[in-house]
Amino acid sequence: MKLRWLVGVLAVLVLLLVPAVCFAQEQNALDKPGTKAGETATGPDGGVYVWVPAGEFNRGDKITKRHIRISKGFWLGKCTVTNAHYQRYCQETGVEFPKGSDQGDNHPVVFVDRAEAKAYCKHYGLALPTEAQWEYAARGPESRKWPWGNQWDEDKCCNLGNQGPKGRTFPVGSFPEGASWCGALDMAGNVWEWCKDWFDPDYYKYSPDTDPPGPDSCPPDITECWGLRGGAWDDDAHSCLSFMRCIGGARCNSRGLRASRTP
Repeated sequence: MKLRWLVGVLAVLVLLLVPAVCFAQEQNALDKPGTKAGETATGPDGGVYVWVPAGEFNRGDKITKRHIRISKGFWLGKCTVTNAHYQRYCQETGVEFPKGSDQGDNHPVVFVDRAEAKAYCKHYGLALPTEAQWEYAARGPESRKWPWGNQWDEDKCCNLGNQGPKGRTFPVGSFPEGASWCGALDMAGNVWEWCKDWFDPDYYKYSPDTDPPGPDSCPPDITECWGLRGGAWDDDAHSCLSFMRCIGGARCNSRGLRASRTP
């Protein structure tokens, strides 16, 4: 009788512990480096992340081109943070959900300013990517003009000529053929994505060639000076170029975020 009771207790403990162990492993999945480009792992916010291995690329266009080295691999959100993921964050922290982000659960969250994007990342032990990391993940060693290649194709992303429901965003991941070399989706169009860097239009004239972290501060004559990348649902091919830089500070219906983690 005692043995049967002990077996029952052990069985219950196993049922309780296994999910806890699996959850802990999921929480720590991004603490370890990946082994190849495009390898996926689940992040602490519940999103899927792709591995971006260390490497080199040419940033900018023909005029501003600069050879940049990314010395450490990192995890990057396969897609931008969705309404559903941000709603979960709001429930955990008591932060108010942005009222204007009114499309479906699987659409990118919008009306999030840069400070709010940073707070989301910090809550989960993540970070916004630097502009250099973002551009490298979008272009890769081949330094592609758009994530999928060097020829514009409006059917491979959400843009001015291919808008989603209500003339705005598509659900994240709607364009698998538009994936970048490391498997990241929607890096052209849908929403602009906040980066970690202050914005300085001349930064890459004097930045280090390895892991440029962004300028130390905002230029004195600019008020809204955080970097944004990727283009949005209301932009054309030019704005969706992988090397196109945008400056901003306020929230709007075409700005969202993509998180990262460097092990």
